[in-house]
Amino acid sequence: MATPSGTVFDTGVTQYFIPELWGDLIYKYFEEKLVFKNTIEDYSSLVQGSGKIIHIPEIAKMTASSLTDGAAVSYVAPAETETQLTIDKHYYSAKMFTDVLQVQSSYDLISSYASAMAYALAKQVDSDIAAQLITVNQGATLTTDDQITAAEFEAAIANLGENDIDYTSGDVYFVVNPTLYADMLNPAGTFGASFVRADITGFNSGNSPALTGVVGRLMGMPVLMSNSLSAGGTNVSGVIYHKSACAIAVQRSIDVKSQFDIDYLGTKVVAHTLYGVKILDDSDNKRGYKFTNAS
Repeated sequence: MATPSGTVFDTGVTQYFIPELWGDLIYKYFEEKLVFKNTIEDYSSLVQGSGKIIHIPEIAKMTASSLTDGAAVSYVAPAETETQLTIDKHYYSAKMFTDVLQVQSSYDLISSYASAMAYALAKQVDSDIAAQLITVNQGATLTTDDQITAAEFEAAIANLGENDIDYTSGDVYFVVNPTLYADMLNPAGTFGASFVRADITGFNSGNSPALTGVVGRLMGMPVLMSNSLSAGGTNVSGVIYHKSACAIAVQRSIDVKSQFDIDYLGTKVVAHTLYGVKILDDSDNKRGYKFTNAS
């Protein structure tokens, strides 16, 4: 279509600047950058459409009773409680692109901005989950900030077992901050001296954490790193938890909108998500263990 001055708009270029393209890219990068979200219970299917509160039943632990021959069975009334998960977190990441044609014609530039917007949203989601997980009931104060000794780790493992948490099930995760993660990789560190020593892991095998930079698994638990857990101070530097210790419900996954603003000759792009997060660990259902810094 020609303008009064004879200029022709390149509709072949502008067609790439659509929400679908941005949405696919942002969602892809969003999922890649998440640490916590995929390690906890997901109740998203319960909030598609209307409603903002999920009622999650908490079933009290039961015990077996001895039965005497000829005696009647004793029945106990249900004593479950519930936890409410509220969809109350709505976050967005937005950008205006004044040179629309340049952005539209450069996939690399679109990819870079999509990645940055996805990271902002993923960081927020993970931070909200971390804020819940660090409130688990069980835990210990570290002797040295952001360093775990073998004895402290073993105490955590024992605690999980005492609370009927099978840490070898594949549903238990160990997430630590970058400082603690680095210490775990150090063969001479307080933790690494026991778990990444050459005589234990085969330092020269090529699979040693000290060579690969990946801790991998400990006692069957995937070890992950997240900067949503802070170093120093009296912060929680690491947490071990069963996936049932926390839950998320996403009512609106990554949704992307775009609009051209004639006043600024630019295109506005916004990505947003709506969700809720809730800790499920309680005094009756201990499902996690945290390591807290002393100072």
